[in-house]
Amino acid sequence: MTGSDSRTFAVMAKVVGGFCNLQCEYCYYTEKTKLLAQTRHLMPDDVLEAYVVENLRIHGKDAVVEFAWHGGEPLLAGIDFFRRAMDLERKYGKGRKIVNTVQTNATLLNDEWRQFFAKHDFLLGVSVDGPEALHDAYRRGPDGGSFSRVMAGIELLRKHGIRFNTLTTVNAANEKHPEEVYDFLRRYTDYMQFLPVVESDAAFFEIEDGQRFATPPGIRSMFLQHSMAPFSASAEGYGHFLAGVFDRWKELDYGRKHVQIFETTAGNMRGVPSSLCVHNPLCGHGASVEVDGAVYSCDHYAFPNYMLGNILETPLDKIMEKNREFGMHKTYGLPKECFACPYIKLCFGGCPKDRVLLSRDGERGKNYLCEGYRIFFKHFLEQMEGVLP
Repeated sequence: MTGSDSRTFAVMAKVVGGFCNLQCEYCYYTEKTKLLAQTRHLMPDDVLEAYVVENLRIHGKDAVVEFAWHGGEPLLAGIDFFRRAMDLERKYGKGRKIVNTVQTNATLLNDEWRQFFAKHDFLLGVSVDGPEALHDAYRRGPDGGSFSRVMAGIELLRKHGIRFNTLTTVNAANEKHPEEVYDFLRRYTDYMQFLPVVESDAAFFEIEDGQRFATPPGIRSMFLQHSMAPFSASAEGYGHFLAGVFDRWKELDYGRKHVQIFETTAGNMRGVPSSLCVHNPLCGHGASVEVDGAVYSCDHYAFPNYMLGNILETPLDKIMEKNREFGMHKTYGLPKECFACPYIKLCFGGCPKDRVLLSRDGERGKNYLCEGYRIFFKHFLEQMEGVLP
C-alpha cells in the first residue's frame, strides 16, 4: 500500500510579463519587458499549454495544484486567454484537485470577468494600499491615482460574492498609519497580506542595462551596497506597522479575520511549515514562468543570471532541480549573527532579496528589515503569550 503523494510547488505564470495599465512607482516588474528582451506582451498558446501540462505533472497525484496567474496586470491577457487555460486544465487535469489564483489591481474588472471568475471559482488577490491618499501615493496610472477604479472592482467582487483577499504593500507613505490602513481593509475583506516595499537604487551600470532598481544580492549576483529607493519602508517603520496592525486585529477581529504574517508566525512558533516563503528556512520551490517560457528562480530574481531554463525545451521538474542551490542559500547565506538571534525560527532571515546589509562582524547577508522583524516578533510573542496553545 502506497502513501499519499502530495508534493507541491509554487510556479506562477507571468502571462503578460511586466506589461501593466498602471505605473506604480515602486513596481519592480514593469522593467522586465526591456530587461529580459521580451518581444511579446502575451504568453503564446504553446507556452500556456506547456505550463499547464508541466505544472500538473510535477505535483504529486494527491496534491492540490495551484495555477497562479500574475503580471504585470494579468487581466490584460484578455478573457479568451483564460478560457483557453481552463480548457487545458480540463483536458489535462481530469481527476486532479486544481485551484486558480490571480493577482490583479482590479481596475479592469467588469461583469464579464465577474461571471468568468465565479464560474471557475477563482481566488483573486487585489492590490490596495489603504485609504485613497495612502493608496494613490504610489499606485498611480497615466491619468493619476487608481483608488476609485480599484474600489469599483472590489465592490463588484463583493456584490457578487467573488472570493478575494487583499495584498497591501507597506511603504514610506503608509508605514506610520497601521490603524488607519487596517480599519480600512477590514471593511472589505477577511484575508489580508502585508508586503514590505524594499528596493535599492540601481548602480550606473545597471541603469545602462535598463534597470530602475538594483539587482538583489544572491548566489549569482554581486553584493553591492546601494542607496534605498525613497518609497521603501524603513525597517523600524515596518516593524511598528505590523505591531500596530496586530494590536488592532487582536482588539477587533481575533479569530475572525486572517492576516497572513500573523498566521505564519503562529505556525512557526509551533514548528508548522508555512506557505509564506519569506519566513521558511528554505526557498526554491517557487519559480516564475515568463511569456516566452523562460523560468526564473523567483519573480524577484527575474534577471538573466537567474534563468533556469525554458519549459518548451526542458521538463519543469529538471528545471526546478536547478533551483536547489538557490533555495538552500536561504539558510546557508545567513551571517553568524542571525543564528544567535532569538527570533531565527520565526524569521529565517527573511527574503534573500532584502539581505543588503552587513552584520556586526562585517559578514554579508543581513536583512534590511532585521530591526523591524525584531520589533514585530517581540511584540507578537508578548501579546500572544498564554493565548496560543
